[in-house]
Amino acid sequence: MHRVGSAGNASNSGRPRKEKRLTYVLNDADDTKHCAGVNCLAILKSSVSDGFDYLFTGSRDSTLKRWALAEDAATCSATFESHVDWVNDAVLAGGNTLVSCSSDTTLKAWNFLSDGMCTRTLRQHSDYVTCLAAAEKNSNIIASGGLGGEVFIWDFEAALAPIVKSSDTMEDDCSNGINGSGTLIPITSLRPISSSNCISLHAPQSQGYVPVAAKGHKESVYALAMNDGGTLLVSGGTEKVVRVWDPRTGSKTMKLRGHTDNIRALLLDSTGRYCLSGSSDSMIR
Repeated sequence: MHRVGSAGNASNSGRPRKEKRLTYVLNDADDTKHCAGVNCLAILKSSVSDGFDYLFTGSRDSTLKRWALAEDAATCSATFESHVDWVNDAVLAGGNTLVSCSSDTTLKAWNFLSDGMCTRTLRQHSDYVTCLAAAEKNSNIIASGGLGGEVFIWDFEAALAPIVKSSDTMEDDCSNGINGSGTLIPITSLRPISSSNCISLHAPQSQGYVPVAAKGHKESVYALAMNDGGTLLVSGGTEKVVRVWDPRTGSKTMKLRGHTDNIRALLLDSTGRYCLSGSSDSMIR
């Protein structure tokens, strides 16, 4: 790892000018370790007795890494690079898909069996995306939350579906998709095609896929959890209450009160009957 600094030049006018410095990190090509703090973990258990288990790690260095786990060692087998800010959370979805969220305000979908291929960038949040939740038995349903107080519920079958160019829209450099020939094409000029009608909402052609918005938070969201069937979602943050949602519609169900500080962690049991919450008030409820 090398740190490189750059200083701004003084003004020729003679007036004092505040010096500006830029610091960035260059990784050594042979170094497989993260070069900043690790924010999140996700694990994939092999369905084959002699197959590898994989650990996925997301870091403040803006990368994710895939580690092949053996009995006595973990070997980095791929690095996923596309985010431009901290990776805050990652979950596994269906179809060999790893989903990550970042302080760059995006979600990214990756083929986790590849050598680091990003298959789609999803832009909907207005601020840092801090947390994700997935339905284990319905792995196409992913929820995301962030500092903008937004909670979005994504149908990844629709969000990542095959796409075709729309002839009446202008291309821009927003989110990219991959067409059948492997060529990158912008998602804002594409129209999603999907057999799923579970929770997806579609905007006009020029906007591509749009997730369900669960509206209610007025402040930052720090934690999400979903039951296995994808029929119940809970969220928490700086408002000190746990909000309960129906992720199929984005409608509010109830609020759970009791904490006196930020809610930082949430768990739901597989049925969604019991919820555990952890808070900065030192309490678990």
